[in-house]
Amino acid sequence: MKRGVLNAGSRVSLSRRRIPGHIAERSVASLAFRNAVEKPKRSLAERLQRLAESPRQHPIAASGEVISRTQAKTRQLLRVLDAAVMPVAPLYGDESQTSNTPSDWTPEEWKDDWGPDKLVPKKPLPPHIGLPNGSPVKPSPPKPKQKPLKRAPIAYTRKIEGLIDPSDEPVLLDVPPPSEHKPIAMLEHGLERVLFNPGVHWLQDPRSRVYNFPPHLENIPKVTDFAFERLPGFIKSSRDEDLRTLAKRQNRLFAGSTSSLTGMLGHCYFLISEHKAVNISSLSQNFQHEEKNFTPGQRMPTSVLFNYKDGIYAIDSDSEDSSKNILTWLGTLLEKFVTMSKAEFATYLRSSPPLPDRDDPMREAYRYAKSEKFVMRSQLDCVDKRLPGTGVFDIKTRACLPVRLDILNWEENSGYMIKSAQGLVESFEREYYDLIRSAFLKYGFQVRIGNMDGVIVAYHNTARIFGFQYVSLEEMDSCLFGSEPGAGDRVFQKCVTLLECIASEVVQCFPNQSVKCTFECEEGAKELNVWVQPAEWSLTDDEVDAPIRQLTIRAQSFLDESPVNGARAINSSSSMPWTLHWSLSHLSANQEEIRKNLAQCMERKFRAYSLPTGVSFEDLPQYWSGLNFGGEPKPEEPESADPQLPADFDWGKFRMPNERVQILRDLARSGREFSEMMERAEAGKRKVVLGEPYDPSDVEVEVYETEDDRDVQGDVELQPQGSFIQDTDPDPEAAAPVTEYTSDPTSATMEADTLDPAVPSATES
Repeated sequence: MKRGVLNAGSRVSLSRRRIPGHIAERSVASLAFRNAVEKPKRSLAERLQRLAESPRQHPIAASGEVISRTQAKTRQLLRVLDAAVMPVAPLYGDESQTSNTPSDWTPEEWKDDWGPDKLVPKKPLPPHIGLPNGSPVKPSPPKPKQKPLKRAPIAYTRKIEGLIDPSDEPVLLDVPPPSEHKPIAMLEHGLERVLFNPGVHWLQDPRSRVYNFPPHLENIPKVTDFAFERLPGFIKSSRDEDLRTLAKRQNRLFAGSTSSLTGMLGHCYFLISEHKAVNISSLSQNFQHEEKNFTPGQRMPTSVLFNYKDGIYAIDSDSEDSSKNILTWLGTLLEKFVTMSKAEFATYLRSSPPLPDRDDPMREAYRYAKSEKFVMRSQLDCVDKRLPGTGVFDIKTRACLPVRLDILNWEENSGYMIKSAQGLVESFEREYYDLIRSAFLKYGFQVRIGNMDGVIVAYHNTARIFGFQYVSLEEMDSCLFGSEPGAGDRVFQKCVTLLECIASEVVQCFPNQSVKCTFECEEGAKELNVWVQPAEWSLTDDEVDAPIRQLTIRAQSFLDESPVNGARAINSSSSMPWTLHWSLSHLSANQEEIRKNLAQCMERKFRAYSLPTGVSFEDLPQYWSGLNFGGEPKPEEPESADPQLPADFDWGKFRMPNERVQILRDLARSGREFSEMMERAEAGKRKVVLGEPYDPSDVEVEVYETEDDRDVQGDVELQPQGSFIQDTDPDPEAAAPVTEYTSDPTSATMEADTLDPAVPSATES
């Protein structure tokens, strides 16, 4: 077979070699292409001989012949090209599916365009596509009617919003009181030293056993021995005629005291700050891994009453009856204990007859201040002109951890001791850590409303005082908001202004009548909910319960017109303008859903009491009825559904103590053993007081024969609570058992106000 010649035999030979059909077809096309394109190579003699043998033709006929021959070659070339570019089977396809005969192949007809685009997605085209110009468009058949989409109902019936701009002006301005008041009290017993020396001041130094203050302050009188009726009682905002008079005179719509306003301001802060964590960097490494959020007691929903009278709303706290809470009474007692001389305080004990000229027409000292819509009142506890500003400060009493968390068992828990300055338990540092998370926010608002400098804290266990500490407003701000100067003032301005906006909408829910409100900004939530219902409502035939409205408030902070997180806005420099955008919506939900939301809120507010040691469930009604710390004759109680139960008794308020409560009770028992041991060791010795003359023989100096004896003594003092009782008590039967803890009693799950949502919280003055 010559080069460039293709015949049937060659095709057959390709097939006999069992070359795949598609490869054979490609080979045939390639040979045909070469035969059509490549010219045979001839010598010059052959070409001259061929030219001589060819007959002479007319030039025109020769030209036509050349043209016909050229066209034939061109058509052959085009067919070869079509065969080369047409799709073929895959290189590794099934050989049986590929034809090996040339008759199976048919060239595609020549086209003037590219043909249809097979890659275009299949979708209906508009009716005018594909029609010749000028052809009328046929209307498409009508589609079946679709049901309209059901739109969700509007989430609110009313919505307002606004901006709280930055301001350097104070949010509160002083208002002169309308009547005279008593002079502000001052500290006694040398306690003013605490005001000018940072840190905790032991009442008795645990190492040297020297008293820094008069020893009689160590033992707290019994609450039942104090005649509270000889003191002027607390005046609610709704009963304070001076407060109402000032509100009318200053043309303000609302009036309230620190006790009724701080709870609402606290929830406004949770919303604005977006649940910012507290700052405990000043504490030791013992608390490095402890919780940095606010306690459940601090976050508890707060309820207030807007009492309407003569165009003024006086706001009262709507908390539960605190008469059975010993800390409520103890706060008043200790306030007089540290501001009166020993002789004057004795006149308020029941063992002393009342003085005939005790009735004083002048009121207690108050500070009145006004904002844009409020007149606020704050009681002034104590003053020292050497302090910055007004020199006024507040007196706070702080019960130890077990007393606060297990309030009905206060008598047994009064054995709990503070033994060190630092540590996770039985230390001042533990109590300070709890103060940051559970009380500093409230203290800060009270101090600002009263234009005070700070607070003095007395740490106690209801039976004895351990020490004192003065905490300035700047120190509280640092623990709450960070180290940025002026952050506390900016937060207070935002909270008060936001509360004014909320209060204006609250009273519009049921105009010109008293209403009851519940505020809650749940932890982690981005909204503050307020439930409003009439305080008094006459039900009609169609109504079963009084109506309730639910308001939802949202807030967004901006720094230089850029949205930022609330915590970042608080920590920002005072040179950056902080603007707060707020919105308030009246939810359009039905009454059933709103009542359900309120019921869930009240469940989060509920706290149950742990059953006291030695009291069974059968004895609970009698025990509850006997709680009367005020010592006054009990007023006639309304009739109960069960004549054998007190009117305010509810079985659901009590529960058995859990493991963590039992751990705290063990600490209190071991602490009582420790204090009794120390009393026996110091029996008959004269107490040494700092600043007073003393006999050197009264100071006991321990002498160790060897260095090993001293090390052994140090090891005994550092043993866990309860273990040293075994070593010092000679009677094995009377010795207290060694306490072994299976878990850390000071873990983060032990909240400052509550061990868990079922433990009651205790609030002191």
